[in-house]
Amino acid sequence: MLVHMRKNLRTLFIGVSAMIALGTLTACSSGSSTVATPSQASTSAPAPATATPFPASARYMADTEKDGKKMAIGISVDGNSITAYACNGVDDEAWFFGNQADGAINITSKFRDNLNASYTGSDLKGALTMNGVTYDFTAAPVSSPAGMYTAALDGVRASWIVRPDGSVTGVQFNGGITGRDFEQAELQQLNTIQFQNQVRNKRILQQADQSVKLANNKLTSRINGTEVTGDLVTGNTRFA
Repeated sequence: MLVHMRKNLRTLFIGVSAMIALGTLTACSSGSSTVATPSQASTSAPAPATATPFPASARYMADTEKDGKKMAIGISVDGNSITAYACNGVDDEAWFFGNQADGAINITSKFRDNLNASYTGSDLKGALTMNGVTYDFTAAPVSSPAGMYTAALDGVRASWIVRPDGSVTGVQFNGGITGRDFEQAELQQLNTIQFQNQVRNKRILQQADQSVKLANNKLTSRINGTEVTGDLVTGNTRFA
């Protein structure tokens, strides 16, 4: 009899314990969870920052200096197309042709100069590297007649950056490079210093005529004494 009662008590104890455990699990599962589900996590995550897009058409200009070396920079934007020109007004220049992506520019010229910049919503902030020297700059927007202009005559090209105050910085390219200098197989074998000495710095450059007249997005000046008409440079301007 005693043995039978002990067996009944043990069975009852096991059953009660199981019920208590089941109730505890149910209570835990019905409580508020502090772990976000994948869908909750993705919903609450902050949206990624987006770049500020360029205006559909715009022009920017900057004057900068590094270690006593001055450089003027002009940049034109039309849609995704970018054209930029930089010169020191004496004996160095670089043209950049390419595209912008999400408000950013990163273009290398055929003379291995580099221009990179980002649009801030008002200005362009970036860096220009020419002939091994890097110039930091902030380019402000400008409107006509300020801008870049270029004209060609008999294989000679003159280019100008005209500021809003009417002052001018420009360089004239007189040649000095043969087609053989641009054979890609040869260029790929040249390191930076070799390229600068054998190709880039073989150009014959001088100050462009500083006497200019502006009207209707055209510039009138002279190349080697002959009057020429220069065109306003847009983001779509391209030439060899």
